[in-house]
Amino acid sequence: MTQAWFKHALVGVGNGAPPFDGALATLVERAPHDDAAVTFARGVGAYAACRRAAVEFDATAAAPPPPAPDDARALPHDHPWTRALADAFDNGPERLQDEACRRVAQIGAVLPHALLPPALTAGQRNAALRDALALALGARGAWLAALNPDWRYAAGGAGDGDDPDRVWQEGSFAQRLALLRAIRASEPARAREMLRAQLPELPAKERHELVAVLGDRLDADDASILEPLLKDRARDVRQTAASLLALLPESAHAQRLAAWLASLVTAKRGLMSTTWRVDAPADADPGWAAATIEATRPQHDALGERAWWLYQLVRLVPLSWWTRHTGMSAAELVAWSGKSDWKGALHRGWLERLRDDDADWIDAMLDAKHGLFKHQRAALLARLPAGERERHWATAIGELAKTGTLADVVVSCALGATLSSAFSRALVADLPELIGSDAFRNDWGLRGQLVELAAILHPDALRVWRALPRHAEETPSMDTCLHSIERIVALRRLFHSVP
Repeated sequence: MTQAWFKHALVGVGNGAPPFDGALATLVERAPHDDAAVTFARGVGAYAACRRAAVEFDATAAAPPPPAPDDARALPHDHPWTRALADAFDNGPERLQDEACRRVAQIGAVLPHALLPPALTAGQRNAALRDALALALGARGAWLAALNPDWRYAAGGAGDGDDPDRVWQEGSFAQRLALLRAIRASEPARAREMLRAQLPELPAKERHELVAVLGDRLDADDASILEPLLKDRARDVRQTAASLLALLPESAHAQRLAAWLASLVTAKRGLMSTTWRVDAPADADPGWAAATIEATRPQHDALGERAWWLYQLVRLVPLSWWTRHTGMSAAELVAWSGKSDWKGALHRGWLERLRDDDADWIDAMLDAKHGLFKHQRAALLARLPAGERERHWATAIGELAKTGTLADVVVSCALGATLSSAFSRALVADLPELIGSDAFRNDWGLRGQLVELAAILHPDALRVWRALPRHAEETPSMDTCLHSIERIVALRRLFHSVP
């Protein structure tokens, strides 16, 4: 609003003609009103709408931004998916938005131009969507993102087709991270040297995330870059370096850790068998600081001081050390730990050290008796491939709901992934019976899980979907849930149809 407008409002809108000019004055004249206040309000409202719809350029800028690029891949406004895409970005959920972007990219297209603002806003609010959005924004989306500070995460800059050296020097952090991962997968030594050259110039957050990339195809040559990082000024960087070095058995760091822990995990050999026991350190070791082990326990940590020391050692040492040192399997070690006075420190450390390729440990924790890892069940399941994960679940959706494990099914399915075809079909077959049960009527949490489930069913199950039964005694909450499920399924079926 201009100073003239403020002055007109302060002295009284009835004292003289409103100070509108140009197209705004023409617009107000076309909708006259006897009340001067209404006329003024209409003009201000129209101006506010124009402000929201327009891009304001810096008056001091040397040159205006370049014009919007053409993008022949953009879906037209009359494409069968366009209205469904608008619905997805307006109403969610997140999984549907992610899938919509990926499906658009899979058919070689990008989002319709009119949907770029809501799509970019969705990515602004939810960083988890940005990988999928990057596939579907196209050149127009990158151009638009560069004009709004809130959308800069999707701005063009150095693109995928550019020279890798230029991307590494000029690209956004997300682009450089993606490039380093790609090069690490094919040329690990080159990626290491690229990172080594850049490390002194990087802020702590970037150092942390880029150093973590070395975990892919880690080898003994990486110790030369990781050892100095044990003294990095950023705690996260030190801990990441320590964790990776511990996976290199020939490194001095790994050998120090193994020696410390071996002195605490000892065997008592009898005539018929060997019994293992674990103890916590009695005192802090002066050498711990160089290995990123903190002697001072955080004030509000649930572990006691000695347990805190033990936990830090355990979280650094690879799980394979335990099987080599004791000769026990992962399942035997998990059962053994449940009888220890130090099980809290052991379990917490093991969970933090766990890697996706520690399949025997994941299975052992999931199968552990006495609910040793019941609170971590969903996170453990998420580490398994879908096929292996599903063998831990009942295939009857009613049983999943009864035991409370339907939540695990939903939470453990990563964004962009679905359940298997066979498992999805089994759940869909029994869904009408669950809809008619008291559990559906009385359990608000279950209804939310079913809405999430609709977004992760395999596309094969969508093709055999039948309308859910409706009942006269439905509550408003039940009706909302069923409507949401049917809406998500309908949109997903459309996205998986031939465009």
